[in-house]
Amino acid sequence: MPLMIPIALSGDRTYNKDTIRRYVMEGARVIPGSSSIHFDEISKKRIYEAIDKLSTPKKMLIEKYTLLKERLGKVPSIVDFYVQGEVDPLLFIQYAGSYPKFLQMAEKNCALNLSDKEHMTLEFVSQNIVNGKRIYELLLLRQLMQDGRIDKEKLTEYLQREYCVKLSDQSYESAISVLQGHFFNTQTEKKKYEKLDILVMNNTGAFSRMLSLYSGIKKSDFLDQLNDLIELGVKRYTDLYLPLQDELGLSLYQKYSRKDVCRILNWEQDESSTIYGYKIKYNTCPIFVTYEKKDDIASSTKYEDEFINNQVFSWMTRSRVSADSIESRKLIASSDSGLKILLFVKKSDGEGTDFYYMGRVHPIAWEQKEIYNDKGIALPIMNFRLKLEHSVREDIYQYFVCT
Repeated sequence: MPLMIPIALSGDRTYNKDTIRRYVMEGARVIPGSSSIHFDEISKKRIYEAIDKLSTPKKMLIEKYTLLKERLGKVPSIVDFYVQGEVDPLLFIQYAGSYPKFLQMAEKNCALNLSDKEHMTLEFVSQNIVNGKRIYELLLLRQLMQDGRIDKEKLTEYLQREYCVKLSDQSYESAISVLQGHFFNTQTEKKKYEKLDILVMNNTGAFSRMLSLYSGIKKSDFLDQLNDLIELGVKRYTDLYLPLQDELGLSLYQKYSRKDVCRILNWEQDESSTIYGYKIKYNTCPIFVTYEKKDDIASSTKYEDEFINNQVFSWMTRSRVSADSIESRKLIASSDSGLKILLFVKKSDGEGTDFYYMGRVHPIAWEQKEIYNDKGIALPIMNFRLKLEHSVREDIYQYFVCT
């Protein structure tokens, strides 16, 4: 069992795939008391493949839940798992949709008193904002819970004082839109959140909590569960995303999905289904690269994307893009226009939907090339050499290029 070796050596109990990958990547740097731990490239490859295939069985989650319950002498909150360093609490959400729904599976006599709408609200928070990748929605929710209304000035001052983070008008409006359910773009999500009742705008333009949310927080079960989610999200933001966070709200080497990036960049809606490899919008251009391409993809999408070294990345646009195309001209002129080009990379599709954020990049060379489609027809394509603002950390660089 190659996967059990890094878990045993690291002492990790979270079963979080990215945490296990990090131990293998960084080796002795993060394994306490182990100055000579080293995995050869073949072993690393096998371990990474095992991590990609790792699932989260119900049995394991219930075992972890039962152990912590016995140790604490009470039903653990979702925050308890994070604080105690036990199984990654987000695994409960990934498995059951929300922690209350997991409790209903784990406890035969689960006594939670939650309405369908309250379950839906907790599921919304769990699946969209508790990851802590952006803090604004979490703090807005806390304001609604405590004060019944949103005070933008108070929120702005709090963010500056506690986190040295500036709240822009665009970020504020984006977070409001998320809590109203307007950000979500798929039919499934639109249908799921069409009855989302968190906040409402009155005739003066001020926002206050919906009556149904007020009714919910008068019930201790709903109040406790929502407070726990807010606390967990804030802890994750503070521990994982605030360090190394740039002016756009993205943290170097942390992982983000296309949907996360749309939200953090303040796009009105989730455009992840149409971004494909990249998209220029609002003077930003996020680029998403899967380093190892599948063998069965179309010939016209087998782009030769790779690190030249830890400071330069060779990137191909989509096919049918020439040097004269509008997007090529925008990319080439980015240093003059201020267009922010952002690079996100994942090793393979086996990693899931999240990409490592490698920071801002700048074109330093480019040329038009050709790529052939499945019918053997030559199509124009642009190859850019992108200089990274931050040299890639050595362990992450080796993760992409050596295994």
